[in-house]
Amino acid sequence: MGFDDRHRGGEVLKILLAHPGTQYSYRQARQFARRNLLYEFWTGFAIPEGKWSAQVVRALPERWERRLANRVLHGVPPESLRTLPLVEWRALRRLGRGEDSQCVLHERNETFQRRIPERSLSRATAIVGFDTSSWLLADRAARLGKPFVLDRSIAHPRVKQTVLRAVERRYPAWSDGTESRLPHVLACEQQEHDLAMRIVVPSTYASRTLLCEGVPEEKVVVNPFGVDASLFHPPAAPRVNGPLRFLFLGSISARKGVPVLIDAWRSLKLADAELWIAGPARARERRLIPDLPGLRVHGSSPHAELPALLRQCDVLVLPSFCEGLAQVLLEALASGLPIIATDATGAEDLIQDGREGFLIRAGDGDALAFAMRHAAENRDRIQTMSRAARQCAARFSWESYGDRWNDLLHAIG
Repeated sequence: MGFDDRHRGGEVLKILLAHPGTQYSYRQARQFARRNLLYEFWTGFAIPEGKWSAQVVRALPERWERRLANRVLHGVPPESLRTLPLVEWRALRRLGRGEDSQCVLHERNETFQRRIPERSLSRATAIVGFDTSSWLLADRAARLGKPFVLDRSIAHPRVKQTVLRAVERRYPAWSDGTESRLPHVLACEQQEHDLAMRIVVPSTYASRTLLCEGVPEEKVVVNPFGVDASLFHPPAAPRVNGPLRFLFLGSISARKGVPVLIDAWRSLKLADAELWIAGPARARERRLIPDLPGLRVHGSSPHAELPALLRQCDVLVLPSFCEGLAQVLLEALASGLPIIATDATGAEDLIQDGREGFLIRAGDGDALAFAMRHAAENRDRIQTMSRAARQCAARFSWESYGDRWNDLLHAIG
């Protein structure tokens, strides 16, 4: 008997959603709750909205409030929330001591899955888990005869591995091997793919990587993320004075294409333009960024400060080699920024080349420089592209994202 049969018979779907960290899982839990789908949401550490603990967060010094604000869970009934804070705290402590991040997170994910009790799984209609943290959940669901749906946020791990090795060969100074998957981690991800009834990915690019690695096409569903247009929106008045400002926003790494961007900027020598590179970076990456005219390096900012940062800029640049669907693309479009992005970012699902931005091939520095020069030399087009970008983002709300999940869960048979 499938989901539709049970639902028509009067049984309400009861979805157990599990994610040991954050990512966009809080948004997903909220959308499930709004549609009366959510049975339990298991996560590491979250603060229920409206509880005294959320009020305490707002009373903390600004530095701590900013760090904890993204852990306040809005729109999810407290009775549906299940947390395992000690599991996450131990992992954070180990990471703070400098232990290998991949090993720490894998062990955290294993402990997290084991700590979800059998009674919760048995009472759920279906289980939804995330890549790298669901291989045990998928196996337990299969043993209970429960459908398991995998939410995969990025490209297939073997494709990603191949891409990263090529990037390391091209930019050896940027390589430290931290993104290479360990064999046992890859094996666990393969188990997730094998046991999942459906694999939900955020972009056509991510879907292609699964299909080329042998995942059956009928398993794969594309569901792009959403964006909060009330938070990310254009400035009250467009920037018309000052240099044209390009923005890279994300982790400063070779996978994100930062060395390609630096080479392109070095070759352009634009007189009336700036490039802001903003995001988390270790000391070794900061040392690899040269002192070039117009180039400004910003550190990491809390998510709540990103809307203001985007409103100070004109064009987002994301020359990444491998993504699922980079959330920053939607945030930029909603903020009225045209985007220059590669075909490995999910941008092809969002924009038309030349209308809301420009699509280029991953790793093509010449194409990147050409697109940036075209934007700088045709600044009068930026406002037209900005309006198109905002209209484009309006099609990608979190509500629409939740609707597509609702349709998927009711259609599985």
